[in-house]
Amino acid sequence: MKSRVISVRHFFDGEKLHPEPCRIEIADGILRSVTPGPAPDADEHHEWMLPPLAESHCHLFLDGDELDAAKRKAHLDAGFDTWLATGRRNLERCRDLGIRVIRDAGDVHGVNHRLREIAAGMGIRVISAGKAIRKAGRYGSFMALEVAGVDEIDAAVAAVAAVAEDSDTLKIVLSGIIDFANGKVKGEPQFTLEELRRLVDAGHRRGLRSFVHCSGEDGPALAVAAGVDSIEHGFFMTPAILEAMAAKQIAWTPTFIPVEFQYREPQYGGWDAPTRGKLRAILDNHARCLRLAVEYGVPVMAGSDAGSFGVRHGYGLLEELALMRRAGMSEEAVCAAATNVPRRHFGLPPVHLRPGERADCIFADALQ
Repeated sequence: MKSRVISVRHFFDGEKLHPEPCRIEIADGILRSVTPGPAPDADEHHEWMLPPLAESHCHLFLDGDELDAAKRKAHLDAGFDTWLATGRRNLERCRDLGIRVIRDAGDVHGVNHRLREIAAGMGIRVISAGKAIRKAGRYGSFMALEVAGVDEIDAAVAAVAAVAEDSDTLKIVLSGIIDFANGKVKGEPQFTLEELRRLVDAGHRRGLRSFVHCSGEDGPALAVAAGVDSIEHGFFMTPAILEAMAAKQIAWTPTFIPVEFQYREPQYGGWDAPTRGKLRAILDNHARCLRLAVEYGVPVMAGSDAGSFGVRHGYGLLEELALMRRAGMSEEAVCAAATNVPRRHFGLPPVHLRPGERADCIFADALQ
């Protein structure tokens, strides 16, 4: 039995960050020892050692690398084979970057369910939402089936849950997209509190946790009141909403990077200086709210919304981690948000890197 000795600058064991250098010994896939201090006999040197990463929000069938608006629009009509090939490439990239858990946030074509099967053979667990649910005529046509009103909700959730025993989770589209030029969310929430509660409760009865696309003040406030399981994006959060989320242990996936890209590369959106100023204000408030969320005890999960404009699969998550760190999260909290916090939320066993247990880990030279 030959041991492999590795020197790492930062070691996150799944719960705790060990910022001092460590000597790691692995043999036959088992973590044999973790010793603080230098490792003069090391076979390898790395900056980071931590459990495999989890991407908590993406759309695998979309191409985040494509920056031509016309080509992105054409992709939505490209057909199942093209979407599947795109998703497979995205999975391969995620695998190569150490991402082993992915929550796909919905598509109406069933690509995500097919990719779930493919991913299993690649050592990746895909949590697939299948088709999300939206209000008729509102935002989300590429990922969600329509519900006209409250009387259709139970049937709609049953349909989502019934496709090949199908969805691992329930995605609900509650708000529209952000109007960057005016610095606010477009439109009113898609569902009333009564409708949203019935959606969430119907999902819970079928064993489906709910995650809700929403931003603004009204959308997240409704989501919290309805008892959703996680809020996605959540721009324009308030301290009161975050306190309520902490009390109910509602998770939050902040997805900085899609808005950060619009701020960083304004030429693609045609944004002028005033609009770019609004983008900066949105991001600054998001950072303040993230710090409050950590302080209050909200479970924070790292997700990039990869597939959206300018957000590449795999790399988008690494950028998101850097933005969360820049916003004020500790390195330990960022590592947790990208590993065991989402694993627990998804009902998966956490990974603990302890001597005597399997060395289910990745090595990285940087987490940005």
